Amino acid sequence: MRKKTLYLFVLIFTIASTAQELPKWEKGFLDIHFISTGKGNVAFYLMPDGTSLLIDMGELSSTDDERRAPAIPNNSKSPSEWVADYIYQFHPDGQKAFLDYALITHYHDDHMGRPSSSSNTHVDGNYKLFGITELGSIIPIKKLIDRGYDYPVNFREPKSETNIGEMKGLQQFNEYWKFIEYQKDKNKLQYEKFRVGSLSQFNLKNDRTNFKKFTIKNLFANGDIASVYDTTVAMRKFKEGEYPGENNLSCGIKIKYGKFDFYTGGDINGIGHTGNADFFSMEAQAAPVIGMVDIATLNHHGNRDSQNEYFVRTIQPRVWIGQSWTARHPGEEVLRRIMSTFVYPGDRDLFTNFMLPATKSYFGGMVDDNYKATSGHIVIRVYSNGDKYDIIILDDKTEKRNVIVTYNYESR
Repeated sequence: MRKKTLYLFVLIFTIASTAQELPKWEKGFLDIHFISTGKGNVAFYLMPDGTSLLIDMGELSSTDDERRAPAIPNNSKSPSEWVADYIYQFHPDGQKAFLDYALITHYHDDHMGRPSSSSNTHVDGNYKLFGITELGSIIPIKKLIDRGYDYPVNFREPKSETNIGEMKGLQQFNEYWKFIEYQKDKNKLQYEKFRVGSLSQFNLKNDRTNFKKFTIKNLFANGDIASVYDTTVAMRKFKEGEYPGENNLSCGIKIKYGKFDFYTGGDINGIGHTGNADFFSMEAQAAPVIGMVDIATLNHHGNRDSQNEYFVRTIQPRVWIGQSWTARHPGEEVLRRIMSTFVYPGDRDLFTNFMLPATKSYFGGMVDDNYKATSGHIVIRVYSNGDKYDIIILDDKTEKRNVIVTYNYESR
């Protein structure tokens, strides 16, 4: 009995001692971290010169709903506190980290947070702490960018509430703007509206000269879509005063680094009310300016109204990444479209931060055959010049966040 116990101890110790930490970011690397919290979207980017970017800071209200993800790794900290801890671990400046940019793709709580009755109040700023306002109070943000509040409906006009059903109340915006004004005054935060078509709004801050092959293009926001060929706005989908729902007003970007191409676009959708592809949807209209990419995040978390066939055939990613938190992510129809070699040929792999056991069981072989990971922090590491990249899965059950597995790819 003692020998068996000793053997188990040695085995556990050996596994623990051989656990690998993520090798540190180096100049020339592009790192994209999809941080697993169970409460919404959040991604932390380190550009080749060390410039940092946060995209979204979701914080859904706590719930025991069995259809949703639990707090990851646990609820001993808020999602924003866990994210701050994660950034301190992987930012080159450690505990002195700051964010050069933060982008809120659109105003939903799984992308920016929402105050609740239990939300604390900032002692000096007198604003509620949730999602982006809490993270921005822990880790300084130099420049905050969002889709703006004045188009197609002005959220600061009280009469607008009758036009924006799903967003009625506006409490999160009042607290969000109080946060912005306080941080502008006390910490020199810059606030900007997302500029569709721009190639310079997310500039490299530390070394542009040696990374001329790296660009971020602003593709769309508020229904405005950039031209394929230049930095102008090619089309405007929504009229002033028309509110199509928050998802279709999302901001989207494309990153190019040498051969490597990456796309993320918030919660735009492409399936109409009857369940058929909508060729006048944001997905269909935006697909040409996105073009073919190596990696794409799933629009709207892979919900059933997203990834129409035309969109999927146009961008043809080698890798799809889902940021999931509910049983509806992904929809079965979506999974069938993105994995179909009839829609586009070639290999492709799927990754997600989270998948409910019931969802995984229901999909069965579709998950086993096509997903490389259904839990964990997902890190994309693109190497110098963008010729190769790895996708690295980190353990999201502990604060150590050790490497579980690494997959190697070549850019196309």
